[in-house]
Amino acid sequence: MPDADPFSPISAADLATARAYHQQGALDQAWALYERLRSAAPDHPDLLHLTSLICIRQGNFAQAIERIQRARAFVPDNPILCHNEGLSWIKLARWEEARQALQEAIRLKPDYVNAHCQLGRVLIQQNRAREALTILGQAVRLQPERAEIHSLLATALYAMEMPAAAHYRRRLAHYYENGSNPADLSPQHTFFLDRQRAADVARQGNSIQESIQTKGVQVCYYAGEPLADGVANLIAVPTDPQEAETFFCFTTLSLPVEIDFDPAIAAERLAGSRIAALLNRVRLARVREVQRLAAECRATPPPPFHPDQPLRVYLPASRHGDVLMYNARDLAAGFRRLGCEVLYFVESSPTETFYFHHWLQAQLRFRPHIVLDINNAFNIASQFSFQSHPDLFRILWFQDPSPAIVEGHPIPWRPRDLIYSISKEFDPMLQRSGARTVQRQGFCYDEDIFKDFGYPRENGVVLVASSHNFVLHHFAGCEPLLAQMEAMFEAGEPMTEAVLDRFAAQFPYSRSDIFIFLWGYVVRNVSARWLCSLADEIQVAVYGHRWAGNPAVEPFYRGVLPHGPAVAEVYNRVRYVLVSHPFDLQSQRLAEVSACGAVPIVYDCRHRVDPPHWDDHCLWYRTREELRACLTRMPLASPSQICQGRSYTAFAQKILAHVSQIQGDQPPLLR
Repeated sequence: MPDADPFSPISAADLATARAYHQQGALDQAWALYERLRSAAPDHPDLLHLTSLICIRQGNFAQAIERIQRARAFVPDNPILCHNEGLSWIKLARWEEARQALQEAIRLKPDYVNAHCQLGRVLIQQNRAREALTILGQAVRLQPERAEIHSLLATALYAMEMPAAAHYRRRLAHYYENGSNPADLSPQHTFFLDRQRAADVARQGNSIQESIQTKGVQVCYYAGEPLADGVANLIAVPTDPQEAETFFCFTTLSLPVEIDFDPAIAAERLAGSRIAALLNRVRLARVREVQRLAAECRATPPPPFHPDQPLRVYLPASRHGDVLMYNARDLAAGFRRLGCEVLYFVESSPTETFYFHHWLQAQLRFRPHIVLDINNAFNIASQFSFQSHPDLFRILWFQDPSPAIVEGHPIPWRPRDLIYSISKEFDPMLQRSGARTVQRQGFCYDEDIFKDFGYPRENGVVLVASSHNFVLHHFAGCEPLLAQMEAMFEAGEPMTEAVLDRFAAQFPYSRSDIFIFLWGYVVRNVSARWLCSLADEIQVAVYGHRWAGNPAVEPFYRGVLPHGPAVAEVYNRVRYVLVSHPFDLQSQRLAEVSACGAVPIVYDCRHRVDPPHWDDHCLWYRTREELRACLTRMPLASPSQICQGRSYTAFAQKILAHVSQIQGDQPPLLR
């Protein structure tokens, strides 16, 4: 018996009735009538297409794909079917299948803008932002006033670290969708087309939240001559494009990430696009400058090593990472105490942001014997990875699981790369990267600041630490895992390898992310909640970032303390300090608390860490009741012993001893 003809006639009246149901949203009636017609022509392409549309509307994407593919077997040149198949694959998060179907739709119909948009979305999901820009660029030329295209372009540009161009597209997207400029833009470093508007905004001195912990002052740029009465954060840029590119390439000021223009005016749209293109050229020019300076660094030896002359130590830092900045600053002071010549190189103004070539230029000018890099942030933080001269010592001190080691890619470690890590949790990552020797170095403290002043102490307890709320934004969908962890923590259960393995198999996060970040969130935030719940029994105060808005903590929140003397003052005024770290008994906070003479109340992670455990020098808790009991007790031994040998000067001396050993020099280098 021959196969049924897929194009055999069907009742036009019944089909019209089914379509009417479909258009009215009566999907069940439409489906029933379509299926009755299909009983006579099961492979009729129109019926397969129409029923696939109902499948898509009802969320039955696998069934939609099956019907679309059957229809495409008979009408392979139909771009709408290809588009709908791609859309269905997107709903199933099957990005590669979606990409292939959408590319076919565009091949069949090159001006199919919907397919361009969906393909751009898929390519962004596949981390192929450059290809997405090409596809979306074609779409915007076809429909220049379609908001969706500009919004997708903004997403792709953000992924390519082109914030000014991304913000330009975001502004256009808002205009084409709403007919106006966005009214709720938070202040950003901005290039203004209008000089007077730039001056007016600059005089406001707006504060910008540049990172989780860092604020800056808004920098306002315009093209033209400087104003006689201009404020410090109002910056005139040369009007010549090449001179403007050179200015932005080498300035230490924070670059503009926003372009202020009126999207309703065609001339301003064009001017804004030119500014965005200029800033992209600046980005590429900075890459070339980094590559040039990196080559010069590789070719430039340090000065000769002479036992009777001080070593030169270079510590690059960034104000955008305040903990690392303070660590580098205090370690620089330790090297100075030992007689070294030191360059601690960090931004001096809240309007500045250094880029890689600024740090490289400083290194070439200073010509150090030793470069110290916390978390390897200044050497392998990007595609600009560079190698130093073979005679230069690099000190890599890992305090966090930085991307360079988490991703597991081989790192071209040098014989004179001396690697330290604060915790054994980081050692396997470093070893996978090719590190042969990893030395342990916990956090340090500044002995000139953190010491016991002999003040009378209140019967109180403080927590000086930031909330880990960033975890909720960084790890999308982590709430179910956090709920399990919180229940575990409330029950006093420790985080074991077996539990980590179970969570890693159950949830889409790495073991290191689960342990370091997500478990860290639970330990920190739940401990703070427990502490505040005991405020009827003892005075409680909480300091740090991101606690405002936490209903349990806010009544006891006292704001942010700048690290240094202000923190030492607080530690000297109270009896107890809460130290809630999920895996570290060598933390900077523990050392500083003990140096100030306060009693540390410590989350008990002794099962995960190497000795010393300070069993008798701390008070320990894993449950709320254990924490409560700590508030009426004292440790058996003096906590002051914890900080012994933990100063920045002691670490600097250890580094110099290691350098001397490799260099073959005698002890005068250690003076």
